[in-house]
Formats: sequence, C-alpha cells, structure tokens
Amino acid sequence: MMTLDALSKHIGYPIFNWINSGARSDSHNRKVGGASRSSHKIPTCKAVDIGTSSKFIRNQIIEEARNLGIKRIGVGRTFVHLDVDENKSLFVAWEYPSGKPPEVNPFA
Repeated sequence: MMTLDALSKHIGYPIFNWINSGARSDSHNRKVGGASRSSHKIPTCKAVDIGTSSKFIRNQIIEEARNLGIKRIGVGRTFVHLDVDENKSLFVAWEYPSGKPPEVNPFA
C-alpha cells in the first residue's frame, strides 16, 4: 500500500481510484480467468491491476513502478499488473493476454 501511495504521488495520478483488481477469493479468481497461482489470491494478495486510460499513462506507471522497486510487471492494453510476490521469478515483465515480452519492458 505504501508503494502504491508513493507511485500515486510520484506520477500525480489517483492510482487508488484506478484499481480494477486487487485481492481475490479462489472462486472470483477462477471466474475472471486468473492463474491458479495468482498473486491476487487471498489471504496473501501481493498484486494489483491498475486501469489506464492511455498508453502514455500506462508507460509512466510502468517506469515509476520499476523505480519504486516493483519486480514483476504485467502489461495490458488498458491496465498494468504490479506484483511484489517474492516467491515467483523477479525482474520479469509480460504482456497480456499472451504472456510474451511486452512492448515496454522495464527490466530490459
């Protein structure tokens, strides 16, 4: 939460108002097509999806999230997935829905 607050302050956008997915129950995670090992799952939720209205804002979020120490970033057309799950591979970025490397890879 502190990192999201810092992100919001650094880029000047209301990040908390743009969260479209945070903690999920197992059943909700299945309903939305989340991965079986999703970092969104309760009780240890370590991920958030932030909706973005433009590619410019999306790329600002990606860059600043990396600068703030986020080590797992998923990039969608209309959202950014930020993930601090230390039990998964770190310094990785992927594109939704295919899982291929994103157009903007903050760790490359």
